[in-house]
Amino acid sequence: MISLNREYISSKITKRKRDAHKGDFGKILIFAGSAGMAGAAILCGRAALRSGSGLVRFLLPSLDSPLLGILQTAVPEATCVAYSEGCDLSEYSAIAAGPGLGRETIVRQILADILKRYQGKLVLDADALNIISSSAELTELVLKCGAEITLTPHVGEARRLLGGISFDYSTDEGRLDAFRTLSEKYRSVIVLKGAGSLAGTPEDTFINTTGNPGMATGGSGDVLTGIIAALNGQGYTSVDSAAIGMWIHGTAGDLAADDLGEIGLISSDIAEYIPDAFKTVY
Repeated sequence: MISLNREYISSKITKRKRDAHKGDFGKILIFAGSAGMAGAAILCGRAALRSGSGLVRFLLPSLDSPLLGILQTAVPEATCVAYSEGCDLSEYSAIAAGPGLGRETIVRQILADILKRYQGKLVLDADALNIISSSAELTELVLKCGAEITLTPHVGEARRLLGGISFDYSTDEGRLDAFRTLSEKYRSVIVLKGAGSLAGTPEDTFINTTGNPGMATGGSGDVLTGIIAALNGQGYTSVDSAAIGMWIHGTAGDLAADDLGEIGLISSDIAEYIPDAFKTVY
């Protein structure tokens, strides 16, 4: 197991060419948000853009969605597209799904379609994980999926994903065992969130050394999902995206806490400090 530090992350960060264009840095599709949960999509999209994505697009069930105006106002750099059966997913270098989605039938149908057809790098978080953990059909689609999947559960989501398998998440050994079991069960890269987050696979496991208690706030995980998706879209391996992403996320939180304090820290602060976090290793 590798304990992440600034030197290791710096060695992994790719320098940008002077003649680069936006197409070089990934086209990201984000399936997130629902009535009353637009903020989750906003945080995820802003984090992806702050992490270097060339293009970010939100996937909506339809353009009649009340989210359309909200997202285009809150994240003007991103665009929105309506879902249609058989829509081209191959144009996206990475997809993120889950933050604030809800669990309506149409959401389940779209998630199932993504799992059936997408062949790129896919990050699943929040309600996507809750849908999968409650559906044998969706679990089977994860196992058969042609995409490279990263799951980003917190402890509660991990418990649901593992069903009747019990671990003591209060101990390092228990968290590590749960992490390994999740990766093996779902054949996926895992980010098990919490103090000392774990990322990777049983063969390549990383433990985070950044972050602080101020980051224990609603929306923090949505920011992390956006960071990892952005890195996936820029060509990093799924394991490196997970490891770099959680370190950058924690560092952004630490820099925000240095300026603002831990008590009043909110997830928008974490997203806004992502560029400063990258500056420490670029």
